[in-house]
Amino acid sequence: MSVRTGAFLKIGVITPVIMVADVWLAQQLFPGFDPGAQFISELGGPEAPAPMIFNIGMVLAGTAGLFAGAGFTHALEHAGGRRAVSAFTGLWVALTGLGAIFAGLFHWPDEMHRACGVGLAIQFAPLFTAWALWGVPGHKRLAQFSLGWFFGLLLVFALLTGVWNVRTGYDVGYWQRGHAFLGLLWLGIAAWTLERGWRARAAQPGEASPAY
Repeated sequence: MSVRTGAFLKIGVITPVIMVADVWLAQQLFPGFDPGAQFISELGGPEAPAPMIFNIGMVLAGTAGLFAGAGFTHALEHAGGRRAVSAFTGLWVALTGLGAIFAGLFHWPDEMHRACGVGLAIQFAPLFTAWALWGVPGHKRLAQFSLGWFFGLLLVFALLTGVWNVRTGYDVGYWQRGHAFLGLLWLGIAAWTLERGWRARAAQPGEASPAY
């Protein structure tokens, strides 16, 4: 499990890169696309010139997210994190990947496209990471960072949904991208940090592999 967990965490680091690159490329191939007034999902819809670019990219990124979820679960528990909370953290990360898969398989405006909403589970991953590692020696910074990031992500989500009437119909796409980017950025940073910690513990003499 040691080798696979490290590999899954590395996949977690590149998952955000795949997703951001996919959206960027699909948008470049969509002349006239308005990133402020239009939703990301429209890049894979019937009006997009090359919808398969977006849809295939989402499926690939989502699949990577599923592996990343497994990596988070094992790495957090191995680091001394609370077992059940670590499992839920991995679940939230995996659901984020599942949401991307749904977005790629069920193209907008298909009613089933709404299933991609499970990807909003990324909102809870920082909170549960902080909870899992709170008080665990050697992981104070990641726990505090994740907790702070959760509240920042929560604020952006509130603004995205229309709280305080900050969002308008002309910039909703930017708010959607901002929330997604912040969630993915946290995912990459947390996966990278956990992978470094996992590698360091595995390199310690006499360190036994955890039993799951």
